[in-house]
Amino acid sequence: MKQDCQDSSRMFLQSSEDDVFHTLKTICQIPAPTFHEEKKIKHLAEILSSLGLENVSIDAEGNALGFLIAKPNKSHVVLLSAHADTACEAPLPIQVKDDGKFLYAHGICDNTAGVTALLMFLKYVRKKNIPLQKNYLIAFTVGEEGLGAKRGMKAVLKKYGKNISYVVNNESHDIGRLTNACVGQYRARLTVSVKQKGAHSWRNFGEPNAVVILSSMIHDLSKIRMPKGATYNVTAIQGGKNINSIPNEAQCLLEFRAKEQKSIDVLVNRFEKILLKLRRNNVPCKREVLAVTKAASMSKDLPLYRIASKVQKSLGIQPFFKLGNTDGDVSLAKGIPTVTLGASNGFATHSLEEKMEKKTYLKGIEQVIEIILALDREMANLSC
Repeated sequence: MKQDCQDSSRMFLQSSEDDVFHTLKTICQIPAPTFHEEKKIKHLAEILSSLGLENVSIDAEGNALGFLIAKPNKSHVVLLSAHADTACEAPLPIQVKDDGKFLYAHGICDNTAGVTALLMFLKYVRKKNIPLQKNYLIAFTVGEEGLGAKRGMKAVLKKYGKNISYVVNNESHDIGRLTNACVGQYRARLTVSVKQKGAHSWRNFGEPNAVVILSSMIHDLSKIRMPKGATYNVTAIQGGKNINSIPNEAQCLLEFRAKEQKSIDVLVNRFEKILLKLRRNNVPCKREVLAVTKAASMSKDLPLYRIASKVQKSLGIQPFFKLGNTDGDVSLAKGIPTVTLGASNGFATHSLEEKMEKKTYLKGIEQVIEIILALDREMANLSC
């Protein structure tokens, strides 16, 4: 029966290939940079309604939500998610280029591939009248990328988290990926402000220069001893207005990442000492924490991952575990069993040169469909 199901989903996707790529291109061409996802979210909500999902809505955070209810008397749900925002603002209009081998456009892979894969699961279940054992919450989320800080997923879990049995998060790449752990993150904006008697670059030379002070702080940061498996990044440095004016304010963005939470804590502590040094010298330095993600992981032996990897192998896909930085981080950190899947093979994500391999995409969607259905059947009597 399992093989029959796989054959059925494969035949469905083959017969729906034109619809798959039309849907993919249409969604990709709707701009949705982080904090500006409204138009795409409205489009996705309309599709959920057209597929007959229940209680379709756009929540206060901007997520598109809908329910597949198989057991009306049960309150628990499985969360199926895919983020709708893109990392960059692409030049408008967005045009998907197709050379037969690859599709080119910012967002075509990350995460239009994941969004479309989830939509095709819903279309398959509806068209084939697939009986489900569980209730499902479908969430197309906002704010996954960058300073969005996964705000959409956080809102979904805040409202529904206590009733979520497990999460299947659909991401852009790579096919075969199983994400059971997330990288810890600490993101902040640093602002140095100084008082000056004057700001003329000639007459007032020697007055505090905020850019120089910030640069000194960045230099001190670069000398921090880094724990193994940890990184830092400084970007978006700003300060000053004119060549002949001494800047009184400068700022930058700072990020720490690490595989283990204790490494994040160590880095933040070491950075605190740099800030303390500045304050002792009476230099006003403001730190605004923008996002914090706790490093978290779950055992690869959980039924969720065993079942998913078994399905992948049955499809001729080699499963592999990979650290993530996705919406799935939020549910992992809350202890909710979560697997993030890669729906396509894509390249140069988070850039305007992004591209997605065409020939393997149907296989990537088939994987998503079959894993969700296998979990629906086999997780019924298993503890997560």
